[in-house]
Amino acid sequence: MPTAVETQGMTQANIQRVLLLAHGWGYNHRFFDPLVKALPNAMRETTLLACLEAGYFDDQAPSGLMVYTEGEWIHHPLETLHSLVLAHANLPWLGLGHSLGFSKLLDFSVRWRNLFSVHGFNRFAANALQSEGTAPRVLDRMCRKAEQNLPEVLNEFHERCGFKTPFTTLNKEALMVDLHSMQTLDCATALQAALSNGAELFAWAGLQDKIVPLPLAQACFNEPLNNQGNQLITLAAEHAELARTPALYTGTLLPLLNTP
Repeated sequence: MPTAVETQGMTQANIQRVLLLAHGWGYNHRFFDPLVKALPNAMRETTLLACLEAGYFDDQAPSGLMVYTEGEWIHHPLETLHSLVLAHANLPWLGLGHSLGFSKLLDFSVRWRNLFSVHGFNRFAANALQSEGTAPRVLDRMCRKAEQNLPEVLNEFHERCGFKTPFTTLNKEALMVDLHSMQTLDCATALQAALSNGAELFAWAGLQDKIVPLPLAQACFNEPLNNQGNQLITLAAEHAELARTPALYTGTLLPLLNTP
């Protein structure tokens, strides 16, 4: 029986891979529009493209799953992801997460073929055992300020990322929950479980990234990458460069998306 997604124009026969995207804090599925447009036509036509939507901007999209169908993003309940996993279990599942989005991919029981971290992390805040990361006092201060003036904090964050996205109304609860989550986030164990289950890891980091500095990316990913014979890909890029200059990434990313 076809799924609700397949009846919107994409059939089982022409799908060769599933690419699940996940955006970072303060953005939404539209963050990936430049990347999607940069994909070759043949790849777009044979890839089921979906994005975990956090629903930070009430006027643009509620939380759930956005599926790229016939040139536009269509909203589906998050439960649709389970149906897609069952319907396409025989296909390669590729996960690409930007920033906090990478950790969100690891929340799902998917047998990943490849995992792509684009300016992502498996731990954000520094602690007594790991000095790399944002100081807890800085996150505390940001959280307190966001409770009082969330639009101002979000605008400042976009400025530091190097890419602004328009918004009019904010889902304060969703934004604050995810912001607070980064104070204690540690998904290194979940990442290792995915790698032990057959996933291959690839990661990009930016030399001008003010959110996830290179030392933090190295602390998060050097060991698992080296264990697989891979290396951290470093670029002269800001945190949200993917939305501004996708060509910086597609040279290394596109061959990996074609992995059989």
